[in-house]
Amino acid sequence: MKKSLFGLLILFAAVLTVTATASAQSAAATAAPTPDTSLSGTVRVSTWESGPNLQYWTNAISDFGKVYPNITVQLEAVPNSYGTNLLAQIAAGNAPDIWQQGDGDVATYVAKGTVADLTPYISGKNGIDTSVLYPTTLTMGQVNGKQYYMTKDYSPLIVYYNSDLLKKAGLDAPKAGWTWADFLNYAQKLTVDASGNDATSAKFDPKHIKQWGVQMQWTWDRAIEPIIDSAGGSFISPDGKTTTGYMNSDATVSAVQWYVDLYTKYHVAPTSDDVASFSGADLFQGGQVAMLWTGIWPADGYAQVKGFNFGTAALPVGPKGAANVLCWAGFGINAKSQNKDAAWAFLKYITAGDGAKQYAKYALTSVKSLAAEQQTTAPYKAAAYAGLADLKPLAAFTNAHFGDCAAKYFDQELETSLKNGVAVKDAMTKAASEADACLAQS
Repeated sequence: MKKSLFGLLILFAAVLTVTATASAQSAAATAAPTPDTSLSGTVRVSTWESGPNLQYWTNAISDFGKVYPNITVQLEAVPNSYGTNLLAQIAAGNAPDIWQQGDGDVATYVAKGTVADLTPYISGKNGIDTSVLYPTTLTMGQVNGKQYYMTKDYSPLIVYYNSDLLKKAGLDAPKAGWTWADFLNYAQKLTVDASGNDATSAKFDPKHIKQWGVQMQWTWDRAIEPIIDSAGGSFISPDGKTTTGYMNSDATVSAVQWYVDLYTKYHVAPTSDDVASFSGADLFQGGQVAMLWTGIWPADGYAQVKGFNFGTAALPVGPKGAANVLCWAGFGINAKSQNKDAAWAFLKYITAGDGAKQYAKYALTSVKSLAAEQQTTAPYKAAAYAGLADLKPLAAFTNAHFGDCAAKYFDQELETSLKNGVAVKDAMTKAASEADACLAQS
């Protein structure tokens, strides 16, 4: 998100208003919740979601209205320029009572003083038994030990595999604890050239590949972070003040080298140019790649494709052990909200109460009981939940300017290694120098 609001022009913001009202309850409806009329007023909530997902919001808001008939919930869906719009609203003093936030902006917004501390609400009269939630997802919404955000949804990273292509290559499904060496072996055997030679063959032709072993995420630092963690490296110092000695450390360089080698030495992953040549097609679903390194997001869609057989596995384990990271979204309450108690009632309902059931229909949930149900009905999500045990702290939480400085220059210089053959050590040393100069000016 941009730091300055000078000259900001809001082109448009699609606003969807959903009013939560209580329906008449019949005497026979003994299982219906007892309405709470102690809280009232309007609670504005903003999200970047759109399309079919808004139906789940509508359902949650309608159900909430049966419990709190005097609270009107107004949903503002802003799928385009969400961050720009939110910053403008904050500056103008008319921001929503609750807003959705991505993990990369948690520290930034807390530092600005725009988000209310939820700690007293969690332990208060209308509080939450946090034992029903995954503690690692709670931590994502904390800064300096205080809870500022509650989890909406999230995803660790996982490896998808095409079951039919594995079978064709004579490979079993990956097992828990598989290593970097195992992963490379799979990727090589699943990379096939136009003549049918896999990447382990002396006859393999890397210039004419018809099927790649794995699609990675090119220069997305978040997807590479668990590789670095698994090698014992890091992007930035624990205090978030410097990247020199961390981003260009031997451990980090070794991890990045392993990643770069997948493209430039072993040729088992399509480059950004290769991917672009398919004009946006899903290469995993189309069979052009046999494995995919990403989050849980496309899983439900794959499950609906008739005849498409896939499975999921945990990330491979590096030399310093298993590691994973979360891609996370949560909800915070506007520090200047005039109706915080009502806002908290809705926030609690959708993150730890019955409202969370709606979001669990299309995303991973923080509520343990709902997560257990998901893994029964959608076994391919089990690998993602298992990844919670391997989570490492996000580098983005060490400094509010991590994204604008450290991640920016890491991604930029990594590309010089991938595309131009710049030595990884040199690229990371330059990235660290550029990142530190940026941090010093922030």
